[in-house]
Formats: sequence, C-alpha cells, structure tokens
Amino acid sequence: MLEFLAEIHFLSIPFLLGFLPFSVYLIPYILLSTEQGILNLQKFIFPASWKKFLFPLFLLSIYSIFSIASSTFNPTLFIKLGLWLILPTFLFTKNIIFSELTSSSTPNVGSGDKCSLRDWVGVLLLWLPIEFGALSGFDITFKPGLTIPALPFVAVIQGLYLFRILRNLPQIGYDFLWNFKDLKIAFLALFLLAFSLIPLGTQMGFIQFSFTPPSFGETVKLILGIYFLVAIPEELLFRGLIQNLLFKSFNGKVPWFLVLSTASIIFGFSHWNNFTPADIRYVFLASLAGLGYGFVYFKTGKTTISALVHCGVNFFWAICFPGTQG
Repeated sequence: MLEFLAEIHFLSIPFLLGFLPFSVYLIPYILLSTEQGILNLQKFIFPASWKKFLFPLFLLSIYSIFSIASSTFNPTLFIKLGLWLILPTFLFTKNIIFSELTSSSTPNVGSGDKCSLRDWVGVLLLWLPIEFGALSGFDITFKPGLTIPALPFVAVIQGLYLFRILRNLPQIGYDFLWNFKDLKIAFLALFLLAFSLIPLGTQMGFIQFSFTPPSFGETVKLILGIYFLVAIPEELLFRGLIQNLLFKSFNGKVPWFLVLSTASIIFGFSHWNNFTPADIRYVFLASLAGLGYGFVYFKTGKTTISALVHCGVNFFWAICFPGTQG
C-alpha cells in the first residue's frame, strides 16, 4: 500500500478504485479469524437458506463494481468466479448434514468430527479452479500495470465461509492469537527444515546457493507478500482442510504419522505443475517441507503458525537460491 501511495496520489480516483475493494476483502479476511465474527455471521445467515448466498454474491459484486469502474471487467472471469463462489455454497446448503438456526441458539451446522464425501467435493471445488489457473487475472487494479492479486485473499475468505461458517468444521486453526509456545515450535521447525532441505536440495542438484541481500523495504514486502499471498492460502487448504479432514476420515484407525505423510505427499504433488517440465525433485522437497508444516499444525492447531514456517522457508529460498523458481 505504501509503495502504491508513492505512485498514486492518496484519495485519487485510481487509488480508491484499488484501495476500496482491497479494504472490503480485507475485512472478512480478518473478522473470520475471530470466534465472535464467525458466530455473528452464522446467526445472520442461518434463519433462512437464501441468506447463505448473500456472502458469495457480495464477494462477486465487489469484483464487478470495481473492475467495471477501472475498465478491467472480464465477462469470462466473472462467470468463472460466479461458479467458483456459488456452486460450493449450494453443496453446503442442502439440509442433509446441516440444520437451520432455531430461536437464538448457535447454529448446529456441521457434523463435527465426522467427515463426509461432501467435504472432499467442497475441497476440490475450492482448490482445483485455482490449481489449474481457471481464475487467473482476478486482481485488484489501481491503474494499468499496478495491481494486487485478489485471488489469495478471496480464496481464504471463500474457504473459511464454506468450511467454518456453513460446514462448521472444527480445528481449522485460522486465528492470530499466538503464544510463546507456538512461536517456539515454529522457529524450531524452521531451523530443522533449513538444515534438512538445503543439504538435500543441494546434493540433488536442484538448488544452488547464491545469496542476494535484499534491502529492508524489499525484505518487509517479500515477507508480508509470501505470508499473506502464498503461505496462509496454502496452509488453510492443505493443513486446515485436507490434513484436518484426513485425520477425521481415519478417525484414529491409522497412525497419525501416516495421515500426516499422506497430507504432505498431496501437498508435494500440488507443486508438480510449478515447473515446465515437471521436476520430481521439487515434489520430493515440497513433500518434506509439508511434513514440517503439517507437524507444526498438528502440535499448535493453528494454520497461521504453520504458515509462519512456510513463509520462512520460501523467504530463505527466495534470497539464498534466487536461480530456482517454482
């Protein structure tokens, strides 16, 4: 934002066309990390099924209004976004698993620790359009050539809305109430990952050390960009949803380490298309990193803490091995 302020006059029309939608998307991004915010939204939407569609339609309308105003509206992207936002809402609205709010009680909207096929279909509807680039171009535009990607923010909001509000899935762990124990686990995991992934990646010929010290401003921008645009969306999906649902699916019948390994392998193979041609070494190293992230989530119960480790790994990769991209 400060960088954009330096290029666009504050409160000018181009700045407001970017700043306002960014702010609107940021509000649920923050509020859905709080129990009170979740409870208030559930109480609002559950007296009537039609209200469950207001939130995705609101997210879609923000794109429509500001993309039209900035002359960047894309009808094809609008249709894709509409399907991505609304179809999963239909999936979680049918009153098979969920019951409506009665009187002033908290909505009984999920089956708790019981995992169903619908959960996995919901994960795929959330994930695959992003994975295969169907929603590319979903950006917040300040002016031509000056944009912020909107998809990582809205993907987090959509995931939380589907699984935390409609599904009421426990143990997603999306909150920023950290304590010293959480941070200690995170930094220990980052230390262990660094001293395992770097020698392995170097020995495999996948990475080559070439340290490029960034400036202070670049460091701050890189860390915040990685954390909010990459680490949190991926950790919410692969740890808060996929790993969480795997544990609920096996229900203690499989050792926890095997469940953790399965989630990590899925995470590793999600990186298969990051290189052209695909590089199995990247998949292997990403799976090992996923083990570390998954263990941090398993120990802390917080995807925002596993995202901190994820951010640390990606940050050191960016400044120490800049020749390797993926």
